[in-house]
Amino acid sequence: MALVNNKYTLEDLYIGMEIIDKDQLSGIYDTWIMLVKKNSSDVYTVGFIGKETNEESDKLFMQGSVVCPVYNDSIELEGDIYYEE
Repeated sequence: MALVNNKYTLEDLYIGMEIIDKDQLSGIYDTWIMLVKKNSSDVYTVGFIGKETNEESDKLFMQGSVVCPVYNDSIELEGDIYYEE
């Protein structure tokens, strides 16, 4: 497992895993990662991992915790400006 402040890969992640900083996920592209944070904590917990959001990810928003969706689009790696029409 990676150390604090190191970046994780998709293979490192699992549901229930604790993340200190969402920037640790900045190298994972085209995958939705929903981080859940209890109001009294500074640590995020991975609540969902998937290529598309679904009913399972939607349920996280109804639990009363803070949900932080993370999605890094690989198109940003190309450096071109992309406009969705």
